[in-house]
Amino acid sequence: MIRPRCCAYARVLGSGILLNACLVGGCHEPGPSAPAEESTLPMIKSTSYVLVNGVIIDGTGAAPVQDGVLVVKGRIIDAVGPRQQVAVPAGAEVVDVEGATILPGVINAHVHDAFDESRLKIWAWNGVTTVRDEGMRRRLPFETLLAIRDSARLKPECARLVSAGYIMTVPGGYGGLEVTSPADAREKVFEQLDKGVDLIKLAQEDGYAGQSDLPKLSGEEMSAIVAAAHERGTLVSAHITQSSYWGIVAAAGVDDVAHVAYDPVPDAVLETMVTEKIVLVPTFTIYRNYNAPVSVCVDNLRRHVNRGGSVALGNDYGGGPGSFEEGIPFYELTCMLQAGMSTMSILVACTRNAAQVSHVDSSVGTLEAGKLADVLVVRGDPLADLNALSRVRLVIHDGINIRAERP
Repeated sequence: MIRPRCCAYARVLGSGILLNACLVGGCHEPGPSAPAEESTLPMIKSTSYVLVNGVIIDGTGAAPVQDGVLVVKGRIIDAVGPRQQVAVPAGAEVVDVEGATILPGVINAHVHDAFDESRLKIWAWNGVTTVRDEGMRRRLPFETLLAIRDSARLKPECARLVSAGYIMTVPGGYGGLEVTSPADAREKVFEQLDKGVDLIKLAQEDGYAGQSDLPKLSGEEMSAIVAAAHERGTLVSAHITQSSYWGIVAAAGVDDVAHVAYDPVPDAVLETMVTEKIVLVPTFTIYRNYNAPVSVCVDNLRRHVNRGGSVALGNDYGGGPGSFEEGIPFYELTCMLQAGMSTMSILVACTRNAAQVSHVDSSVGTLEAGKLADVLVVRGDPLADLNALSRVRLVIHDGINIRAERP
């Protein structure tokens, strides 16, 4: 049985605030609109071109490459590295980026309401070349939503859309797709994947919309969901907002936790997260919007990172009331800095790690030969100042230059 998903969260522990639900369909403020086609820097027209004279930060965490060269042929990165090691192909269009920084396109690994080409265009224009939708709404049929995704994937001006389908839960629980047993959970996973979703999401939530003590998936049901998804070679993301449920979800073997908890997470659970390589997608923005204790969230991230835990970028765009950045979510980056993450580790969270939890890391997320050319070129050094990510010179998606501005 399908239930509408309400975009809300549990009661905030320690503050006594009950988080209110917003209407189904999402609550958000529109972000910056894509400007008209009036760039003062000529767009790259060739299918074979080379970016030269840039500083390359490839998304892997490796040291920046000075005087870097990036060669693109069609949709694919053909070569990347220092000028003395990478030959410029004869006849290729050469673009001098004049010392700008060349990075992978940013990936937002937790959004909602992404089945909208106008919204996907705004993300892409601002350098977010891939988004992971973490829970379908029931406003349109399943097949219609996936058709929107597939159509947008043919348009380089749209951010690449990855879908986690409906959030899996139990009858009366938080989510959109109800299961009644481990066997039923397994069958529902296969049904979603057969219909074409990219990965699976489950929920372990105590309350929303004025309710508490909601029924939740058992450990056996969550383990069945994870096993079925892994059999099909895909991943499982888990919605959790309270620390008391992190242990059971980690034990089930999920691949990422879609929110940092708003109350302190036990050390033993954080150790399990690190040991099992479970990635954390913090989504500070949604907690800020609900007046939750963001400082506790930041401290949980700090403790996770200090143990060697992995982090990916996501702001839960559209997942509740208040405003959301439709470009790169700088509030998330600010909180990551407050948690003690280095600027390099934050860039990795925005690229390689976000690609990993979105299940697209084989094709995007890093600047490596053989991967799709999703490229962001910015003025300045984001390792010194992350605000440089807002000073966009070029956005390349699927090998196509979709934005260009004078340096």
